Amino acid sequence: MPVAPARPAPVTPVPDGAITVRVLPAPAYVELRDGAQLVNCDLLVTNTSAADWTLTDLQVSVFDRGGTLGFRKFLNGSGVSPSITTIPNRELAAGKSVLVINPLYDLPRDLELGKLRFELTYARTAGEQQMSATAEVSPIVYANHARLKLPIRGRFIVWDGHDFLAHHRRWDYVFEPIRALGFDSNFMRYSYDLIPIDEAGAMVHGDEANNASWLGFGAPIYAPAAGTIVAVVDDRPDDRQLDMAALKADLLAVFGNYVVLDHGHGEVSVFGHIQQRSAKVKVGARVAAGQVLAAIGASGSSLMPHLHYQLQTTPTGHAEGLPSYFVDFTRIRGRKRIKVPVGQIDSGDLIVH
Repeated sequence: MPVAPARPAPVTPVPDGAITVRVLPAPAYVELRDGAQLVNCDLLVTNTSAADWTLTDLQVSVFDRGGTLGFRKFLNGSGVSPSITTIPNRELAAGKSVLVINPLYDLPRDLELGKLRFELTYARTAGEQQMSATAEVSPIVYANHARLKLPIRGRFIVWDGHDFLAHHRRWDYVFEPIRALGFDSNFMRYSYDLIPIDEAGAMVHGDEANNASWLGFGAPIYAPAAGTIVAVVDDRPDDRQLDMAALKADLLAVFGNYVVLDHGHGEVSVFGHIQQRSAKVKVGARVAAGQVLAAIGASGSSLMPHLHYQLQTTPTGHAEGLPSYFVDFTRIRGRKRIKVPVGQIDSGDLIVH
């Protein structure tokens, strides 16, 4: 039986608009996956009042294109382990902003997503006031212009993708230490860490601290579609270390060595953590789909040798991420092999390509 959470009663007026909410990025995209529609967006909440507040309720209402309500989902304080506590940054200090990674992202596939309305309710941290703020978005189903193939071949695992728990999705660019570095968007919003594996699923044979023990170290990276090379860095060592000095001049230095490939139509591929001195292309080169670009390495902020791949809107670290669908691969499901003509991959997937 649902347990109604205690609600404070307003006792003094609160200025209208003291808490505001924006849905980011704009536009927000719908990603289609395994019978669900995923809306990967953030809620930027700003407190212009002189008081501190705590988030107590969050709901999303979904309307079709005719404006009729078709679905509603909640997080609140009900129960002994309330769902609202799954949001880590519920405290909203006076004069500050926080980024709430949208936890109500997973929606039925048969639902028409004309408009999503988010409503957030805050209670006064010290006191008995409460207030609500709303924001609306009409998300767009994204379809790639480029016909993308996966950038590595053989058997691999999506070690971390961009599902709700993935570190790529949970990139808090409002968090002061991150913002101070110059980040102002989530260019990794739809990215993947890809690691080659053997038939048993092992990623490494031997000492994990030795790059050469990893099955993917030095494996070729292929262009997923045709395009023009717009950036290449491959002089940094495969030491799994972030160069903070380089990051101040170039946000993509978080990837150590990298290649950036512009496919046109506002779609740009980034290949991160490539092996030192492995680049086979130069800036300005026109490359074909399937052409070898570089090799998998462990440069930059890398826990292990792997390929970080993402599609984004522009060639810089100020871009926004874009969904990416790939053609002609096989998804491993135990003994099953599921051929996918066109589809998406994400955290935990075992793939053969």
